Amino acid sequence: MAVVSLGCAKNLVDSEVMLGLLEGEGCRLVVEASEAEVIIVNTCAFIAEAKAEAIEALLEAAELKQRGKCRALLCCGCLPQRHAAELLGELPEVDGFVGTGSVDKIGLAVQAALRGERPVLLDPPSFLYSHDTPRVRGEPRWLAYVKIAEGCDNPCSFCAIPAARGPFRSRPVDSIRREFERLAEEGAQEIILVAQDTTYYGVDLAGRPLLADLLRELDATGFGGWIRVLYMHPYRVDETLIEVVASSSAVVNYFDIPMQHASARLLAAMGRPERAPANLELIRRLRQWIPGAAIRTAFLVGFPGETEGDFAELLRFVEEAQIDRLTGFVFSAEEGTPAATMPEQAPRELAEERLAELMAAQEPISLRRNGALIGTELEALVEAVGPAGAVGRTYRDAPEVDGEIHLADCAARPGSFAQAVVETAEVHDLRGRCVQGWRKEPRAEAALSARRKAS
Repeated sequence: MAVVSLGCAKNLVDSEVMLGLLEGEGCRLVVEASEAEVIIVNTCAFIAEAKAEAIEALLEAAELKQRGKCRALLCCGCLPQRHAAELLGELPEVDGFVGTGSVDKIGLAVQAALRGERPVLLDPPSFLYSHDTPRVRGEPRWLAYVKIAEGCDNPCSFCAIPAARGPFRSRPVDSIRREFERLAEEGAQEIILVAQDTTYYGVDLAGRPLLADLLRELDATGFGGWIRVLYMHPYRVDETLIEVVASSSAVVNYFDIPMQHASARLLAAMGRPERAPANLELIRRLRQWIPGAAIRTAFLVGFPGETEGDFAELLRFVEEAQIDRLTGFVFSAEEGTPAATMPEQAPRELAEERLAELMAAQEPISLRRNGALIGTELEALVEAVGPAGAVGRTYRDAPEVDGEIHLADCAARPGSFAQAVVETAEVHDLRGRCVQGWRKEPRAEAALSARRKAS
């Protein structure tokens, strides 16, 4: 049994849950798909590129049925949840389909596929794993993701996630805390909280956002590593949440806040309630309260009706905001979303040109932001060690999407923390050396001091 997991960290959690459920039914797990009798491809269908990647992965896995040990190939996740009808005819190589609402039935699907049937399990998206749901985590062991909620209630006109994942539903705080404590006991040094919108967490449970309460609860466990929060909605990053992050011993000063655009007209068409002035004020407030806060955002270019003036407004915002980390996406007309049928769809070539210009505009900003760190000391989570030293990440760097720090003459073991002095800076990465004899200590007192001074 092997699982190929595509897409975001939320999908990775689903893959690990499926592995746990299958292992509990006696399946033996292997790392290499070429050695597996059953291959599961857990797919993403967020945008066109993700769907293309999923199809390619399925076709590659299908080849192993011809020349390898594979007896059954299953397509799981968002792609079949949204497009099962088309996939049934277009991918005869696939032996079964399991949607996002049927993750807990993966064992039934595997058994049926091995019997020569072609199961199609597409329950409405309602599955929500718990702390006692079996789960097999992959490598590295020092990094773990906790999905605090599933689905989405935000009315973004370009996004198909609600169709694939269903309405927003939060896990109970106690369930999250118990999973968190178990992961810490297993040796996790960085635990990342994810949801489609983490700042909406708890609204369905208590009628108000509970992310700040959850972070207080997790911080109170005495966890000695990092807690990172991804995917915050700018409309709900309020003073309470900022203060909790600032005063926490474990929650890193990292804010992943997709803002999508700067044009008020386009943001309204996207179904986004925030506006550029409010986002600029949010950035100012974050940096006032937490001077070292790392801010990451994402922008969407080529949205229907985007004019040269709209794009110029976005570039001006980028220059004024001076955001630490920025990524961009080209609009994808997703079937079933309001934006897919809006007039004035932008040519793909034009959208890609704008994306390249956006990223080019961000490069000198990222370089300046990194350059300001030269001479400072930063805590680093070491992830690899070689003859030239160590490679790790600082609190400013989420896995896979941000930069790294390269440390000369550092022999700290992977999965441990080191203190680094930054010596040089690049657009994405930092370089430096380790501080000898350093011991990791809580940072809550220093963060509170900075907060009081800013106020």
